[in-house]
Amino acid sequence: MVQEEVLGLMYAVGALLSFSFSPILYKVGLKNELHVLEANTLRAWGAFLLLTPIYALHGFTHTIPLELIVFLVISAISGPIVGDTFFLFSIRKVGASIATPLANTYSLIVVVLSVILFSEKITLLNTLGGALILSSIWLVYLERRSIKGDVVPGLFAGLGAASGYALSIISMNVLLNSKIDPVTIIYFRIILVGILLTLIVRTLNFSFRTVSRRTLLALSVGGFFGVGFGVILLLTAITYLGAGKASLIASAAPVITSTIAMALLKEKFRAKVIIAAILVSIGAIMLK
Repeated sequence: MVQEEVLGLMYAVGALLSFSFSPILYKVGLKNELHVLEANTLRAWGAFLLLTPIYALHGFTHTIPLELIVFLVISAISGPIVGDTFFLFSIRKVGASIATPLANTYSLIVVVLSVILFSEKITLLNTLGGALILSSIWLVYLERRSIKGDVVPGLFAGLGAASGYALSIISMNVLLNSKIDPVTIIYFRIILVGILLTLIVRTLNFSFRTVSRRTLLALSVGGFFGVGFGVILLLTAITYLGAGKASLIASAAPVITSTIAMALLKEKFRAKVIIAAILVSIGAIMLK
């Protein structure tokens, strides 16, 4: 039992680090004229290539039943396509330190959807957690005047990302409850994301202007950890520790990302944003 808890802790910490550093890599990869849809497409295929060896070790025999494909499609469209495109746009407009706390308010939306769709009950602790998350959004909004340019679209994009992530999580829960293993879910989801995004950017006649190796590497590695390996680690941690403990550790990601973005990417230090990231993390824990 102790060994399982140690393994679960290692997986959860791995997920925390993956979710903390991936937005930093996205910010590096977005330092060019690529449209966010182009960047998301490159990220998806780069993550697919890096995930393939893991799926090969896992065994190519694992598949998803046809009757559950609809949930995979919903998860792919709402999360990595809609949610992450909004997230990348938000990072470009307002920076990783601000976009990450906003996007991580998805936990509140998950609770709201669970109440509406599955008639789940909420507790006083859940309500207080939701209030903290709403407070964090207000704190971030108060910082809008300290950012150059038209930042309101970037702020709304962060909240749009949260909505997409919430719906994606609800859909993935259906697959997990049907005993589909995390590696299979994430691998097939990233393939579907790559195909759909490629069709979209080709339809819109994007040209994929010359991309530097640095850009491609940053987006690929960021995607591998952000929507691939990191999610696998978190879902695996849940099998050892349960959703509450595993999510408790991973919920600290917004604080770490905001701090790193200010330190390494030279984003302006904003005390309100750090406080907002902390409120999001605490609120997410109270919503579990």
